[in-house]
Amino acid sequence: MNLSITLTVTSSPPSSTAQIAQPIADDIAHLHHRLGDAVSDELGISISYLVEQFALLAAAYRSPAEREKHP
Repeated sequence: MNLSITLTVTSSPPSSTAQIAQPIADDIAHLHHRLGDAVSDELGISISYLVEQFALLAAAYRSPAEREKHP
């Protein structure tokens, strides 16, 4: 299985970064749920770790108002 994830964010406002990162985290979590833990072994990286990192990225760049909606 070949999987490539490229995320390039340049000169974007912080809220845009959060809006990009959260759907990526959600999509990766959905794929992990559908494909199971074997995909982590095949890719050589923990899919749960990727989900966590993108969720943290989204949280870090949320505006204060958004943080109240998505703690």
